[in-house]
Amino acid sequence: MTSQTQTLQTPTRDQIPVEMTWDLTLVYADIQLWQDDFAKVEAQISQLAELEKSLTQNASSLFAGLKFCDEVTEVFYKLYTYAHLRQCEDNANSESQSMVGKLELLGTRLMSATAFMEPLLLELSPEKIESMMQEEAGLQLYRRYFDRLNEKRAHVRNGEIEHLLAGASDALGAVGNAFNFFDNADLKFPSIPNDKGETEQLTHGNYIEFLQSHNREVRENAFRTMHGEFYKWRNTVGALLSGNVHSHIFTARAHHYDSALEAALDRNEVPVDVYTNLISAVRERLPVLHRYLRFRKKRLNLQELQMWDLYVPLAGEVERPLSYSDAQQKVLLSVAPLGKEYGEIVQKSFDSRWIDVLENEGKTSGAFSDGSFATPPYMLLNWKDKLHSAFTLAHEMGHSLHSYFSRKNQPFPYSDYTIFVAEVASTLNEALLTNYLVEEAKAASDKELQFYLLNEYAERFRATLYRQTLFAEFELFIHQTAESGEALTAELMSQKYLEINKDYYGAEVNVGDITAIEWARIPHFYYNFYVYQYATGISAATALSQQILQEGAPAVERYLQFLSSGSSKTPVDLLKGAGVNMASPQPIHQALDVFDDIIGQMETLG
Repeated sequence: MTSQTQTLQTPTRDQIPVEMTWDLTLVYADIQLWQDDFAKVEAQISQLAELEKSLTQNASSLFAGLKFCDEVTEVFYKLYTYAHLRQCEDNANSESQSMVGKLELLGTRLMSATAFMEPLLLELSPEKIESMMQEEAGLQLYRRYFDRLNEKRAHVRNGEIEHLLAGASDALGAVGNAFNFFDNADLKFPSIPNDKGETEQLTHGNYIEFLQSHNREVRENAFRTMHGEFYKWRNTVGALLSGNVHSHIFTARAHHYDSALEAALDRNEVPVDVYTNLISAVRERLPVLHRYLRFRKKRLNLQELQMWDLYVPLAGEVERPLSYSDAQQKVLLSVAPLGKEYGEIVQKSFDSRWIDVLENEGKTSGAFSDGSFATPPYMLLNWKDKLHSAFTLAHEMGHSLHSYFSRKNQPFPYSDYTIFVAEVASTLNEALLTNYLVEEAKAASDKELQFYLLNEYAERFRATLYRQTLFAEFELFIHQTAESGEALTAELMSQKYLEINKDYYGAEVNVGDITAIEWARIPHFYYNFYVYQYATGISAATALSQQILQEGAPAVERYLQFLSSGSSKTPVDLLKGAGVNMASPQPIHQALDVFDDIIGQMETLG
């Protein structure tokens, strides 16, 4: 008897059905039109540089200059969106590579040509700017821009110092680059047994897969091996992280901020209270996390929960086949609470081919939402007929509709939104999809699927809200320690990291000493107070989704106004208008009330 094994080949781009690809002709009908716009922007850049002589001469010249800069920048982003998305279709396509390369060079020239604008505007007094706005009605469009510029005055040094600081940026960023090369290129992990008993090299990419193994020895071995390798390099990585922290402190002090935290948050106009309230509120609600961990230990039938037991799924394999067309309908039905217009735009994204669905050779991996003011908000997927892909579709749809409503309702200068609010719309869509699928599973008496969905939701709270806040607390400690003049050593950081982990996991997890070195493998600690936004994002999204499901129309109206507001207000004010005040701990508590309820449902199901 003979048998044949069929190897499934990844299709080439031309083998993908056209209806499963995005339609980039909505941006440029042909390459010649792209080239025409490229040449136009290229010519306009030299005109932008000439504005330095006339920009602030009078109110009319100021308005004309700002308007012209916006017009050139808008077309540049349209050019870049088209070239970037074409490259993502097939990264081996040389024509697309060339287009992106040309755009990157053009972008550098554009930044250089407009670098004079902010320092030049800051030479004008607030009173002078106000007078010019009264004289030229068109300048009222830029009132928020000028207000923000005035807020920066205390933190902007004279031209010579700012030029010096700009020149030092490469040197200050070298430490983070060094860690990146060490972590992703130089550091190699040994091979260890996997689930199948085969020897497999441990990597950053497959580490979580090892921790999700139902074989406890496999999980423990992966955890100890990963952190054991970083322990060998603890002094080197400690010096890198310390250097990175000191670069943040230097830059903050050079710009007259009271702390590195204040400087980092000011980039997105976020008050320090948002950060500190997050930590205090999460610490207050640690008992909810402990309840979940107790349930996890019972469900896994373990005498003691170890750190390597935190990622193994509590539900069995319940991934049901789910076609893309069925997922489209489920996502569409799940966002029905957001109203008719929202649903119509979701349907339009399907009908107008804003989504590139299937994997092909050379296509960019993962998923994202991308676009510009003058283009549709495109989405890239690498679809698999699994439930998880439906959540990816919902997530990216949230980003894209946030972009759609912002660009539709705001002028170009305020059509984008900050990273602080960027994950709210995407995470809210995931919450609505979870709610819809859980109710569907209840109606079908499918307890297995119901438990699986609830556990996936619970894990988002554990891994995003609690774990990212744990990271945020450690990041605050290392910056405050360095600001106080104390040396940041690997030993000190390990001691504190272990202490915070023991506080968070309490008596429910045996936080072994090997956990103390985990800080050394977290690249986000080099991002300058970034991780807290994951926790605030899921908190705001959860609180808003509950308001939408419980209040109905009033909450929907507030939320759609938030989506439509771009950056026309501070991110905290935008969210406050939607119904959540991130300057208070209330949204954190509302989100963790939902987590507590999820645990109760899981306990009832078993």
